[in-house]
Amino acid sequence: MITVETIRERHSVREYDGKPLAQAEFDALGAVVEECTRESGLDIQLVGDNPEVFNVIARFGLIRGCRTHVAFVVDDVKAGGATKAAVDEVVGYWGQKIVLAAQDMGLNTCWCALCSRKKSRAVVAPGKKVRLVIAVGHGKTQGFPRKTKSVGALSSVECAKAPAWFAAAMEAAQLAPTAMNNQNFKITLLPDGKTVRIEAPQSGLNMIDEGIVRRNFEIAANEIGADWRWEREI
Repeated sequence: MITVETIRERHSVREYDGKPLAQAEFDALGAVVEECTRESGLDIQLVGDNPEVFNVIARFGLIRGCRTHVAFVVDDVKAGGATKAAVDEVVGYWGQKIVLAAQDMGLNTCWCALCSRKKSRAVVAPGKKVRLVIAVGHGKTQGFPRKTKSVGALSSVECAKAPAWFAAAMEAAQLAPTAMNNQNFKITLLPDGKTVRIEAPQSGLNMIDEGIVRRNFEIAANEIGADWRWEREI
C-alpha cells in the first residue's frame, strides 16, 4: 500500500547494480503497469533487458547499470498546446503511481527524459513515440534527499487559515521529483478551505511534473481522510 512514508523513503537513483529484475519482481511490477494502463488509457510498457535506452552520448548516460525501464508511448505531436500538456500531466500522474509501487517492492527508480528513446524495445506504432522512460532496478544506494523550495514558495492559502491536512499534503508535494529539481508549480487552497488548484507552465516537462505532484499531494490528503477536492480533475 502506497503511503506518505513511501513518498518520504523514495529518492531518485542513477546508478544500479547491472542485474536484471528477478522474474517475480518483473511480474509484480508488470501487474502494476497493466493496472495503470487500464485505468489511465495510456500506453505504458514494462521493458526488460534493454540497457541501451540509457546510452545517450558515446555509450554514456545519466543512468548507469540499469537494464529495465517503463516506457510511455504517446502520439507523436510535434507542436505544443493544451492536448500535449494534458497527456503529459496524465503521464506524470500514473507514472508516479508506478514509481511509488516500485519503491514499496524494494526497487529503485529514476524519471529519465534524457535517454535514447529510439533504442527502447517498447512497441511503438507509426505515429507514436516514447515520451520518456522510468529506470527501474536495484540501486547501488537508496538515493539521497534533494534540496527543495519551501512550502511557502510552492503554495498559497486564500482561506482564513490552512487546515492541518493541507500542510501534510504540501509536504508530500514538496518531495515530488521534478525535472532539474526546478519545482516549477504552485498549489493554492481556495477560499472554501476544501478546493485545491494546481498550476504549472504548459511547456517542457512541467506538466509531467504537475502530474507527479498531484499524485503525491492526494496520497497525503487522502491518507489523513481530508474533505477536499481538486478544482480541475484530470
